[in-house]
Amino acid sequence: MVDEPSRVSTWTLRVVVYGGAVAGLALVVAALRSADPPGWWLPVGIPLAVIGGGLASIWIGFRLRHRTAGARQRAFERMAARRVEVGRPLDRSRLAYRATRHKRAVLRSGVDATAVVTFLADGHRANEYRHLVYLELEVSRPGREPYPVQTGEFLNPASAGSVAPGRELRVKVDPDDPQRVAVDWERSLRLD
Repeated sequence: MVDEPSRVSTWTLRVVVYGGAVAGLALVVAALRSADPPGWWLPVGIPLAVIGGGLASIWIGFRLRHRTAGARQRAFERMAARRVEVGRPLDRSRLAYRATRHKRAVLRSGVDATAVVTFLADGHRANEYRHLVYLELEVSRPGREPYPVQTGEFLNPASAGSVAPGRELRVKVDPDDPQRVAVDWERSLRLD
C-alpha cells in the first residue's frame, strides 16, 4: 500500500488563519491602548491582522457562496481544472523562452537535420519586431529515428505566417544535447 502525502487538516488551517487574525488584532489594540508598548507589537500585529483577516474573509465568503459540501467540492474541481487550463500556456511560454537562450550557439555548431512542425502556440512574449512561438517538432536526423522536441523561436512578422503544423523546417541540432534544436530560418524559408 502506497502512503499518501500528509496534508494539513482544515482545522489546523482555520486555527492558524483565524488565530493569526485575532492575535494581530489584539496586538494592534494593545499597542494603541498601552502607554509604552514594545516596539514590535505594531509591526507584527498589523500584518497578522491584515493577512489573517483577509484570508478569513475569503474563506467565509467562499463558504457562504458554496453552502453544501458537494457545492464546495464542485467549486474546488472547477478551480483545479481552471488552474490546469491557465497553467499550460504559461508552462509552454516558459519552456519556449528558455529554449531560445542557446539558439545562436546551436546554429553555429549544430548538426543539420529536418523537422516537421506538429504543434505551435503563442509564447505570450513579444516586442515590436519579434514574437515568441512555442513549437513541438518531430526531428529527423540521418541514421536516427525521428524524435519529438519542444522548443521556442522568436519569429518576425514575415516568417510567422509561414509556419503551421505539417510544415517541414531545416534545423540544427546540438550534438551534445539532441533536445536543443534551433530552426535555420534562412534555409527554411528560402523559396525552392
